[in-house]
Amino acid sequence: MVHLVIMLQNLLSEVAKTSGIAVHTRGDCALLSALILEETDEFISYNTLRRLHGLAASRNPRQQTLNILAKFCGYGGYQEFCGVQPKLSLWKQKEELYQILAKRAPQEAVTFFAQIENDLVRLELLLCAFRESFLSNQDDFIIALLDARAYELNRYPYTYQIHTAIAMGLVIRDYPIGDRVKLLSHPNVVESIYLRLIDYSALNGYYGEWTQMLAAQPISLECKVFIACLERFKAFLNQTEILPWEWSELPWNEFPPALRGRIFTVQLFEHQSQNLDFFWLKMFGSLDKVDLELSAFIEPSTFAVVTGHRQLAAWLIEKIQINESTLHEFQQHDLHVHFMMQAMHAVFEKNLKAARFWMSRFDETELRRPCFYDFLLFPVRRLQAELNGTAHIYPQEVQQTVLSLGHSRFSEDLWRTFFD
Repeated sequence: MVHLVIMLQNLLSEVAKTSGIAVHTRGDCALLSALILEETDEFISYNTLRRLHGLAASRNPRQQTLNILAKFCGYGGYQEFCGVQPKLSLWKQKEELYQILAKRAPQEAVTFFAQIENDLVRLELLLCAFRESFLSNQDDFIIALLDARAYELNRYPYTYQIHTAIAMGLVIRDYPIGDRVKLLSHPNVVESIYLRLIDYSALNGYYGEWTQMLAAQPISLECKVFIACLERFKAFLNQTEILPWEWSELPWNEFPPALRGRIFTVQLFEHQSQNLDFFWLKMFGSLDKVDLELSAFIEPSTFAVVTGHRQLAAWLIEKIQINESTLHEFQQHDLHVHFMMQAMHAVFEKNLKAARFWMSRFDETELRRPCFYDFLLFPVRRLQAELNGTAHIYPQEVQQTVLSLGHSRFSEDLWRTFFD
């Protein structure tokens, strides 16, 4: 109902612009009725126009009336008008935003964003503001916006947060990290972009450099632990020394499940022979998996599929219980990594029928791009090659991706021995 009222008001505004008639009286309605008939060969009575303009008792307009008004304004009908209007509205909002950006007025921008009711539209415009400001080196403007709470994380579903972080990361990745230390170490940028972006496809690129830069800055304990995990995962992939770290005194219960899952994974690097149940109990205090989010398992699952870790894959499959009907949209990536891990485990068990079943459910378009796709391409193609009988071929696509990632662990030797 609210949408109909808004669209009707927009349509009447278009009619006023097209006709040049500001309707205030019964005579204005009669004049407009005659003009519409002249232009469209279709009739709307002046009484109908009076009701539409609030000059008489109103009721919902007929579809035919709405179609005639839309055609008078140059549209194919009311449905086309409704499809075009949101785009026109967004263009007008972008024009207003660009004027604010040109003035470099952060408080005016905050007021502008606060007036936008639609979350997706607000995020799109926030991304425009971030992109334009970043590209024009207006880092102080971005910081002022964030400090004024123009972007409040808790206001948005996690799906939106991830989308926003990835979109901003795509802008950041093409510019030297060292030139933007003030912006990229700002707590709000770390919280809203760095910790939600997690660009595994650029651990040896801009995201790894960003990690190193933040490690030397004053940061929260959660961010410090996250970086410690990331650096050790990167060292493992680059086959460099993995330095020990003190994990035992951390406040586990204060960390989100995904971070505890990362800590669990990293400890496997330092204590290869330890029992997996032992580490999981340290992180979560229980082996009861019913209440655990799927996000707790994404880091261990990713590590298992990337490295072909047979024991870990089998252990995770036993522990993870998934009700697909309750998953959120942002968890589709996690779900399809799990499908891939199921297929890998089945190959290890020499159950090719089960492996083909799980790969038939796996959809690589669900992998989070660009943050994970290149990173997971090696195990995806290796599984497909095993099932297609082409494991003797080291694909050019994989070679090129491995070269761009720059991790020495990914190699032709690993391709050959992945399922040995």
